[in-house]
Amino acid sequence: MRLFSDFKYLLFPTRCFGCRELGYSICSQCRKLWNPHLYKSRIFDVAVYSAIPYSPVAKNILLSAKEQNIKSADQLVRLALSASLQELFQKQARCALVPIPSRRSSNRRRGRDFINEMAITVARDFGVAVLPLLEHQRIIRDQSNLNVAERRENLAMALSVKPAFHRNYSGESVVILDDLVTTGATINEANRALTRGGFKVQAAATACVALRRLK
Repeated sequence: MRLFSDFKYLLFPTRCFGCRELGYSICSQCRKLWNPHLYKSRIFDVAVYSAIPYSPVAKNILLSAKEQNIKSADQLVRLALSASLQELFQKQARCALVPIPSRRSSNRRRGRDFINEMAITVARDFGVAVLPLLEHQRIIRDQSNLNVAERRENLAMALSVKPAFHRNYSGESVVILDDLVTTGATINEANRALTRGGFKVQAAATACVALRRLK
């Protein structure tokens, strides 16, 4: 078995998710950068709890999880989300999680709904429900190369509460969940849609936060 393992490593060497160097799935230097702390920010009326400052290393780890479906990278994102929620739920009563919906094209490409999966996993840790309340009511562009103004325009009135949830769960307290907050446009739009649908947004939690917001 050891010989097979060594042979497999030669054919498929392990690279660090963060820096792509050969070695472990996450090296000691990148582990220092992916070390959960509390980062609290505010997007208009919504308090946002995050665990990891966004950096090239954090970007690579998120992409390894979201786009490459690497389970050990999933675990790092899950731990960061759990750290954010741990801080959040120390400040207020636990309530249901609402994952930010991904574009359908992204879900098809990845073969899964990444944020919804993360929400289900971390919800078990805290004994709370996951309510996939939100859906896109129109086509939106990929946000990765948009600036603040373009992101706000792209997402304006883009989300709505699914009719079935509006009827059955309106009035519930909820926490918005996403992997990353940069400009805050996504969380702001989710808050607008949920509030309009009759839900009480208590806060938002993300794995990562861009400490220097995009211009």
